[in-house]
Amino acid sequence: MRLGFLLAAAVALATAASLENVPTDSRLYDDLDLLKTTGLIRSMPSTSRPWTRSECVQLVQEALTTAEVARLAPTQQAALGRLKFEFGSELPALPARRPTVCIPIRDLGDAQAGCDLFSRARATRDTQRLSLGAVINNRPGHDFAFYERFELTAWNPQMKESLILRDSAGNHIPGMRVLPWRNIATLETELAYLAFRIPWLRLELGRDEFVWGSGYTGSVMLDDTAPALDHVQLCASYHNFKFLTFTSLLSRWGLKPRFLSAQRIEVSLWNRLTLGGAMMAVASWDELQPTQLTGLINPLIPVYLTVSDGGHGENLLVGWDAVVYLPRTKVYGQFFMDNYEFNHLLNAPNAVGLQAGAYWAPRLPVEARAEYTRVTAFTYYHRIHSLIYENFLTTMGHPLGPDADQLLATVNVTPNGWLKINIGADYTRRGFHNRGDYLRRSYKDPQDQLFLRQHTEFPTRGWDTIPDPDTLIEEVDKTLQFSPGLEIRALRELFVSVSVGLWHSQNYQGAIGLNKNGVGFALKVEYQY
Repeated sequence: MRLGFLLAAAVALATAASLENVPTDSRLYDDLDLLKTTGLIRSMPSTSRPWTRSECVQLVQEALTTAEVARLAPTQQAALGRLKFEFGSELPALPARRPTVCIPIRDLGDAQAGCDLFSRARATRDTQRLSLGAVINNRPGHDFAFYERFELTAWNPQMKESLILRDSAGNHIPGMRVLPWRNIATLETELAYLAFRIPWLRLELGRDEFVWGSGYTGSVMLDDTAPALDHVQLCASYHNFKFLTFTSLLSRWGLKPRFLSAQRIEVSLWNRLTLGGAMMAVASWDELQPTQLTGLINPLIPVYLTVSDGGHGENLLVGWDAVVYLPRTKVYGQFFMDNYEFNHLLNAPNAVGLQAGAYWAPRLPVEARAEYTRVTAFTYYHRIHSLIYENFLTTMGHPLGPDADQLLATVNVTPNGWLKINIGADYTRRGFHNRGDYLRRSYKDPQDQLFLRQHTEFPTRGWDTIPDPDTLIEEVDKTLQFSPGLEIRALRELFVSVSVGLWHSQNYQGAIGLNKNGVGFALKVEYQY
C-alpha cells in the first residue's frame, strides 16, 4: 500500500518536475537507454537531446514500477540506483544528491536556489587538465528554470597565447571560444540559459548544446562537439509527438554574421519505433548590405522559407533518423545530406553522412554494441566558406569530420554495481580531405591547377601537379585500435575511467608507406559532474 502511494505521488511530481535540461554529455542517458532496451521502460524516449529533468523523472518512475515485479541484472540495478540518486529529490522518500549550497526563496513557496560544485580531471600521455566548476540553478523549476555552469581548468603543458593562430572567428583555443589566462588556465561558461513553460510549449533562451539522433560515437546530423550554441528555442511535446525549432548565432566569418536555423520533428509508434526528420540552414550575409532577416531571428519561420526568401547565401542541410526497439535490442540509423543538389549542375560534389548501429542489452551483466559511421568528403564544409557547418571552426556534426569512416565494436561486463569492464575495438580510415584546415576539408574549384581531387574515391586521395602531373602525394591512413578499460563507481558521486589504447596505423597521418604502432593511455576522474 505504501509503495503504491509513493508511486502515485511520483507520477504527480513528474508532471511538475524541473524544466532544467540534463546536459547532453551526462552518463545518465546511457543508464536510461539501458533500462529502455532491457524492457524496464515502455515509453519511447526522445531521440534528440537534451532531455528535461521532468522527462527523465517520468522514465525513472516507469522503470521503478516495472522493477517491482522483475528480476534485475547487475547492469539494471546499477543504472537504476544511479538514476534514483540523481532524481531522488523529485521522487518521494528516496535518498538524493543535495546541492553544496541551498538558499530558500521564501516568496515562492518551496522554491530554492542552489550551487553545486564539481571537479573533473583528464590525463593522456601528452596532455593533462584539472578543472573546478560550479552549477547555479533553481528547483523545482516547473514553470521557470535558470541554469549556469562555470568551469575553471588548468592545463599541462601550458598553452602559449602568442602561438595561437588567428582564424576567421578571431583568437581562441581551437575547438573552444576562449583564450588561456597566463597560458595555464581557461574559464568557460558553456551552459547558461533560462527556460519558461508556456501552454503546450517550452521556451528556452541562452546557451546550450544539442544532439540529434541516436548515435553512440556522435551524430552525423547535429552533435555537441563544437562550442555550445547561443540560441532561442521552442519545443512542443505531446504524447508520441515532438517538435522543436531554434535559431542560433554562430561564430563570425571575418565581418560576416552567421546563423543556424533548424527545425526537427519526431514521431513515435507502437512504443517500438521513433522516426525523426530535421531541416537546417546556415546563412550569412555581407553586413554592409541589408537583407531579409525574419527567417533567421524568428524560430517559428520554417527553414525552407528562410532559404527561399532570405536574399543571402545559404547552406541547406536535411537529415533523417530512426530507432527501433526489439526484445533487448536497439537498432538505429541516421542519414544526413549537406550541399546536396537534386539536378545535373553539380557545382560541388554531393556530400552525405551515414550511420547505423545496434545495441544489445540482455538481462545479464553484459552489453554489446556495434556501429558504423561514414562521412563523405566535403560534408559540413560548404564550397562557400562562410556557410561551413561549424562553430568556432569545429564541425557541428560527427567528430570524425569529412572524408572518413569508422567501424566500432564494444563489449561491456558489469560484475557488480561499482565496476564495469570495457573491451572495445575500432577501425578508422581518414582520407586526404579529412586532414588539415578548412581549405582542404571544403570543396575547391576543380579548375584550380595546384592540385586535383579524386571525388570518385572513398576515402579520397590527394594529387598534385607539381613537379610532375598526377603525382600521388597523400594516401588514406588506416588505424586499427584495441581499447580495454575499466569504469569504477565506488562512490555515488565519483566516476573513474581508465583505458589503454593499442593501435596500429598504415600510412600514418597520410604519409605513404609509413606504418606506426603506438600505445595510448587515458584517465578520467569526475566528481559530482
